[in-house]
Amino acid sequence: MLLGMKYLILALMICLATASQAAVYQWQDASGKTQFGDNPPPGVTAEPVHLPELNTVPSAAPADGNAPATDPAAAAMPPVQPYTRMAITSPTNGQTIRTDTGRLAVTVNLNPPLQKAAGHSLVAIAGGKRIQGSGNTIAILAGRGTHQLQAAVVDAAGNIVARTRLITFDIRPDTRLPVSRELQQIQGIQPAN
Repeated sequence: MLLGMKYLILALMICLATASQAAVYQWQDASGKTQFGDNPPPGVTAEPVHLPELNTVPSAAPADGNAPATDPAAAAMPPVQPYTRMAITSPTNGQTIRTDTGRLAVTVNLNPPLQKAAGHSLVAIAGGKRIQGSGNTIAILAGRGTHQLQAAVVDAAGNIVARTRLITFDIRPDTRLPVSRELQQIQGIQPAN
């Protein structure tokens, strides 16, 4: 471990020395450890370290001699801000919801707001499936029973940028008997069309 640290320090010193063209020295400290630096402490015997030249590769210029054009779509993209707050505000964790239709609007609090210009969209994740949202809400159908749900912001490629913690909620019929046919037919969590 200590030997690896020495090589790491030496590599850093090589980079720094090459960048600034300063000399690098090696010496022993009071405890006998080898130290490296560009300014040895007074009163110690320091030896210069001869560093090899670094390989460099010049960038290739285009054949026509013109600079490469930048992608106008990439230049027009606004900078993406990291999401500092993301939480499901409805339903709440542990909530029991009484409904005969199973229809719910999952509401998500985001800070900063959803960055649609950057290609971000909101999805609900339930049972390994993603359900697309609109704005800060996601319309779902949930069958009777206990469900787990998480919301996430995804980029245009479908990669998760931010996510909420997992919440659990229960769906119970609003009326005692009979349970509506619509609620009986819902299995798990589905998109509300």
